[in-house]
Amino acid sequence: MSQNKRPLSPFMLGSDYKLQVTSVMSFLHRASGAALVLVLLVLGAWFIALAAGPKAFATMTAVITNPLMALLVMAGTFAACYHFCNGIRHLFWDAGKGVDIESAKKSAKIVKIAAPVLAVLLILVGLVA
Repeated sequence: MSQNKRPLSPFMLGSDYKLQVTSVMSFLHRASGAALVLVLLVLGAWFIALAAGPKAFATMTAVITNPLMALLVMAGTFAACYHFCNGIRHLFWDAGKGVDIESAKKSAKIVKIAAPVLAVLLILVGLVA
């Protein structure tokens, strides 16, 4: 611990650590990345079923078109949009832009607004198409 009694790492959650927007956004970025891996596994299974023949494809399509899967697709869409928007934020940080506290908070607000808006737009386009 440093002299001001704060932990050195944002993942050392304890009584001395105050949860910050940047640490929450970082955790959500990792969680959305993990969710995208699961989405890609389902998509991969669908492509494997497509290659396996009509019967396997019909079975997998029935699984994917289940109403519960529709909710998972929507959650996956939000995860992808969040990961995309927050990834752009990280690219700016990698370029040395917006790394001060106020800019980080402002970009976090932008991501919190942009990700759900983009997800809803994509879901609506998917429903119409």
